Amino acid sequence: MTPTLFPTRIETERLVFERFDHDTVDPFEFYTFVTRDDWQGAATEHMPWFRFRRLDQVMAFLDRAERRWEEHDEARYLLRRKADHEIVGTTAYGPEWEERRAGSGIVLAEHYWGREYGLERASVFVELSFERYDLDAYYTTCAADNRPSRRMIEKYVSKYGGQHEGLLRQHSSRPDGTVTDQHRFTILREEYEAATDGEETMAFEVEW
Repeated sequence: MTPTLFPTRIETERLVFERFDHDTVDPFEFYTFVTRDDWQGAATEHMPWFRFRRLDQVMAFLDRAERRWEEHDEARYLLRRKADHEIVGTTAYGPEWEERRAGSGIVLAEHYWGREYGLERASVFVELSFERYDLDAYYTTCAADNRPSRRMIEKYVSKYGGQHEGLLRQHSSRPDGTVTDQHRFTILREEYEAATDGEETMAFEVEW
Protein backbone atom coordinates (compact mmCIF):
# COMPACT_ATOMS: atom_id res chain seq x y z
CA MET A 1 0.00 0.00 0.00
CA THR A 2 1.33 3.43 -0.93
CA PRO A 3 2.00 5.60 2.16
CA THR A 4 -0.08 8.76 2.49
CA LEU A 5 0.82 12.15 3.91
CA PHE A 6 -2.02 11.97 6.43
CA PRO A 7 -3.05 9.10 8.70
CA THR A 8 -5.92 7.13 7.16
CA ARG A 9 -7.16 6.07 10.60
CA ILE A 10 -6.56 7.33 14.13
CA GLU A 11 -7.69 5.81 17.40
CA THR A 12 -7.70 7.63 20.73
CA GLU A 13 -9.04 6.40 24.05
CA ARG A 14 -12.67 6.98 23.05
CA LEU A 15 -12.72 8.01 19.40
CA VAL A 16 -11.98 6.60 15.97
CA PHE A 17 -11.08 8.95 13.10
CA GLU A 18 -11.88 7.42 9.70
CA ARG A 19 -10.67 8.98 6.47
CA PHE A 20 -13.58 10.81 4.89
CA ASP A 21 -13.82 9.37 1.39
CA HIS A 22 -16.08 7.25 -0.79
CA ASP A 23 -14.25 4.03 0.10
CA THR A 24 -14.72 4.48 3.85
CA VAL A 25 -17.84 6.54 4.44
CA ASP A 26 -21.33 5.27 3.65
CA PRO A 27 -22.99 8.41 2.22
CA PHE A 28 -26.46 7.21 3.24
CA GLU A 29 -25.34 6.66 6.84
CA PHE A 30 -23.74 10.10 6.95
CA TYR A 31 -26.78 11.70 5.33
CA THR A 32 -29.02 10.15 8.00
CA PHE A 33 -26.71 11.55 10.65
CA VAL A 34 -26.50 15.12 9.34
CA THR A 35 -30.25 15.45 8.87
CA ARG A 36 -30.85 14.86 12.59
CA ASP A 37 -32.30 17.77 14.55
CA ASP A 38 -29.24 18.02 16.83
CA TRP A 39 -27.05 18.51 13.75
CA GLN A 40 -29.30 20.87 11.83
CA GLY A 41 -29.75 23.02 14.96
CA ALA A 42 -27.14 24.04 17.54
CA ALA A 43 -24.29 21.94 16.13
CA THR A 44 -24.15 23.92 12.89
CA GLU A 45 -25.47 27.27 14.11
CA HIS A 46 -22.03 28.83 13.68
CA MET A 47 -21.05 26.64 10.70
CA PRO A 48 -24.14 26.61 8.44
CA TRP A 49 -22.14 25.32 5.46
CA PHE A 50 -22.35 21.88 7.13
CA ARG A 51 -26.17 21.91 7.09
CA PHE A 52 -26.58 19.36 4.34
CA ARG A 53 -30.21 18.82 3.40
CA ARG A 54 -29.85 16.63 0.30
CA LEU A 55 -27.90 13.51 -0.53
CA ASP A 56 -26.21 15.18 -3.50
CA GLN A 57 -24.75 17.76 -1.09
CA VAL A 58 -23.25 14.94 0.96
CA MET A 59 -21.78 13.39 -2.19
CA ALA A 60 -20.25 16.72 -3.20
CA PHE A 61 -18.79 17.06 0.30
CA LEU A 62 -17.19 13.62 -0.06
CA ASP A 63 -15.80 14.56 -3.47
CA ARG A 64 -14.23 17.73 -2.07
CA ALA A 65 -12.74 15.89 0.91
CA GLU A 66 -11.10 13.35 -1.41
CA ARG A 67 -9.72 16.06 -3.68
CA ARG A 68 -8.25 18.12 -0.84
CA TRP A 69 -6.70 15.00 0.70
CA GLU A 70 -5.00 14.06 -2.57
CA GLU A 71 -3.75 17.62 -3.00
CA HIS A 72 -2.31 17.54 0.56
CA ASP A 73 -4.42 20.54 1.54
CA GLU A 74 -6.66 19.00 4.19
CA ALA A 75 -7.33 15.71 5.95
CA ARG A 76 -10.99 15.23 6.82
CA TYR A 77 -12.23 12.47 9.08
CA LEU A 78 -15.49 10.98 10.20
CA LEU A 79 -15.53 10.76 14.00
CA ARG A 80 -17.02 7.70 15.67
CA ARG A 81 -17.28 6.59 19.26
CA LYS A 82 -14.94 3.67 19.81
CA ALA A 83 -17.33 1.88 22.17
CA ASP A 84 -20.31 1.52 19.81
CA HIS A 85 -19.11 2.88 16.43
CA GLU A 86 -21.74 5.65 16.47
CA ILE A 87 -20.99 8.72 14.36
CA VAL A 88 -20.52 11.79 16.54
CA GLY A 89 -19.32 14.34 14.00
CA THR A 90 -16.61 15.30 11.54
CA THR A 91 -13.22 16.96 11.89
CA ALA A 92 -10.52 18.26 9.58
CA TYR A 93 -6.81 19.01 9.83
CA GLY A 94 -5.44 21.70 7.55
CA PRO A 95 -1.68 22.27 7.26
CA GLU A 96 -0.40 25.45 5.66
CA TRP A 97 3.00 24.22 4.56
CA GLU A 98 4.54 27.48 3.39
CA GLU A 99 3.60 29.25 6.62
CA ARG A 100 4.75 26.23 8.72
CA ARG A 101 1.52 26.09 10.67
CA ALA A 102 -1.66 24.04 10.83
CA GLY A 103 -5.20 24.36 12.10
CA SER A 104 -8.21 22.15 12.60
CA GLY A 105 -11.96 22.31 13.04
CA ILE A 106 -14.70 20.09 14.38
CA VAL A 107 -18.47 19.78 14.22
CA LEU A 108 -20.14 17.56 16.84
CA ALA A 109 -23.82 16.74 16.99
CA GLU A 110 -25.25 18.51 20.04
CA HIS A 111 -26.12 15.18 21.67
CA TYR A 112 -22.39 14.57 22.22
CA TRP A 113 -21.44 17.93 23.67
CA GLY A 114 -19.97 18.15 27.16
CA ARG A 115 -17.94 14.92 26.92
CA GLU A 116 -14.63 16.54 25.91
CA TYR A 117 -14.53 14.73 22.58
CA GLY A 118 -13.37 18.00 21.02
CA LEU A 119 -10.48 18.21 23.45
CA GLU A 120 -9.46 14.60 22.81
CA ARG A 121 -9.57 15.19 19.06
CA ALA A 122 -7.62 18.45 19.22
CA SER A 123 -4.77 16.87 21.17
CA VAL A 124 -4.17 14.52 18.23
CA PHE A 125 -3.80 17.33 15.73
CA VAL A 126 -1.71 19.55 18.00
CA GLU A 127 0.75 16.73 18.64
CA LEU A 128 0.87 15.64 14.99
CA SER A 129 1.66 19.23 14.00
CA PHE A 130 4.79 19.36 16.12
CA GLU A 131 5.85 15.72 16.43
CA ARG A 132 5.12 14.37 12.96
CA TYR A 133 5.05 17.36 10.61
CA ASP A 134 7.67 19.50 12.36
CA LEU A 135 5.60 22.67 12.04
CA ASP A 136 6.16 25.82 14.05
CA ALA A 137 2.63 26.77 15.06
CA TYR A 138 -0.88 25.45 15.53
CA TYR A 139 -3.84 27.81 15.41
CA THR A 140 -7.61 27.78 15.50
CA THR A 141 -10.49 30.24 15.50
CA CYS A 142 -14.09 30.31 16.63
CA ALA A 143 -16.95 32.73 16.17
CA ALA A 144 -17.11 35.45 18.81
CA ASP A 145 -20.49 34.24 20.08
CA ASN A 146 -19.68 30.52 19.96
CA ARG A 147 -19.16 29.97 23.68
CA PRO A 148 -19.08 26.14 23.69
CA SER A 149 -16.30 26.09 21.09
CA ARG A 150 -14.35 28.78 22.90
CA ARG A 151 -14.47 26.83 26.18
CA MET A 152 -13.23 23.71 24.42
CA ILE A 153 -10.43 25.57 22.64
CA GLU A 154 -9.29 27.35 25.79
CA LYS A 155 -8.83 23.98 27.54
CA TYR A 156 -6.45 22.48 25.03
CA VAL A 157 -4.65 25.71 24.19
CA SER A 158 -3.93 26.11 27.91
CA LYS A 159 -2.83 22.45 28.12
CA TYR A 160 -0.15 23.08 25.50
CA GLY A 161 0.93 26.50 26.72
CA GLY A 162 -0.64 28.55 23.94
CA GLN A 163 -2.61 31.76 24.12
CA HIS A 164 -5.59 33.76 22.92
CA GLU A 165 -4.31 36.18 20.30
CA GLY A 166 -7.38 38.38 20.20
CA LEU A 167 -10.59 39.10 18.33
CA LEU A 168 -10.38 39.38 14.55
CA ARG A 169 -13.20 41.66 13.48
CA GLN A 170 -15.11 41.15 10.20
CA HIS A 171 -13.09 37.99 9.59
CA SER A 172 -15.19 35.11 8.23
CA SER A 173 -18.13 35.13 5.85
CA ARG A 174 -21.15 32.83 5.97
CA PRO A 175 -23.36 31.54 3.16
CA ASP A 176 -26.02 34.16 3.89
CA GLY A 177 -23.51 36.97 3.34
CA THR A 178 -22.98 37.95 6.96
CA VAL A 179 -19.41 38.33 8.21
CA THR A 180 -18.46 37.18 11.70
CA ASP A 181 -15.87 38.23 14.25
CA GLN A 182 -13.52 35.39 15.20
CA HIS A 183 -11.37 34.67 18.24
CA ARG A 184 -7.92 33.37 17.29
CA PHE A 185 -5.77 31.08 19.43
CA THR A 186 -2.23 29.86 18.77
CA ILE A 187 0.29 27.40 20.17
CA LEU A 188 3.92 27.94 19.14
CA ARG A 189 6.53 25.21 19.01
CA GLU A 190 8.47 26.54 22.00
CA GLU A 191 5.26 26.72 24.03
CA TYR A 192 4.35 23.18 23.09
CA GLU A 193 7.82 21.85 23.95
CA ALA A 194 7.82 23.59 27.32
CA ALA A 195 4.34 22.27 28.16
CA THR A 196 5.12 18.67 27.16
CA ASP A 197 8.69 18.45 28.48
CA GLY A 198 8.92 15.03 30.13
CA GLU A 199 5.29 14.22 29.33
CA GLU A 200 4.03 11.40 27.15
CA THR A 201 2.87 12.56 23.72
CA MET A 202 1.37 10.79 20.69
CA ALA A 203 -0.71 8.58 23.02
CA PHE A 204 -2.90 7.41 20.15
CA GLU A 205 -2.68 4.87 17.35
CA VAL A 206 -2.34 5.84 13.70
CA GLU A 207 -2.50 3.95 10.42
CA TRP A 208 -0.97 5.36 7.25
